[in-house]
Amino acid sequence: MSLSVNKNFLRSAVWLSALTVALPAMALDLQTVMHNMGKIKERHGKFVETKYMAVLNKPLLSSGEVRYVAPNLFEKKTLEPTQDTMRVDGDGLFLEKGGRKFSTKLSSQPQAAVFVNAIAGLLTGDATLLERSYSYELDGTAKKWTLTMMPKDKKMQEMVRKIIASGDEDQVRSIEYQQADGDRSVMVVEPLAEK
Repeated sequence: MSLSVNKNFLRSAVWLSALTVALPAMALDLQTVMHNMGKIKERHGKFVETKYMAVLNKPLLSSGEVRYVAPNLFEKKTLEPTQDTMRVDGDGLFLEKGGRKFSTKLSSQPQAAVFVNAIAGLLTGDATLLERSYSYELDGTAKKWTLTMMPKDKKMQEMVRKIIASGDEDQVRSIEYQQADGDRSVMVVEPLAEK
């Protein structure tokens, strides 16, 4: 009888140990995802963006390159079908389209700042920045995750319903913006190999 009890005890101990080891691997929180994202200090990639708009019969496609350099430089350069550039450098937002240039301070444009915080928070691995502007839901595992962000700001909610970012480990693979009016855009990013 003591042999049977010992076998049952041993089985329970082995099962409990396996469960204890598996739980941290299964758990996913924003801090884990942000820690992984924050490890990379420079990123380069190609993107393809598809915009779905109610006023158009077919989606608009664009493509180009994205670049991030820690701590706060993000650039999206559209190459096709027309060339334009959006660059965030600290508090500065710079746009260039059709030969025309525009610049402003994000601190003077709170709605734009909230929008930019989604990208900046992800790329820098800054959970506090994201949590300041968005409530969120996080699904998946550290190896393959989806972060759905809903703006807290009422005026921002009138423009953007939610932002859905998907990735694996330390890479963002896609970002979908769902606007309040039903239009949406999906940007798929293919990171370039680091040299």
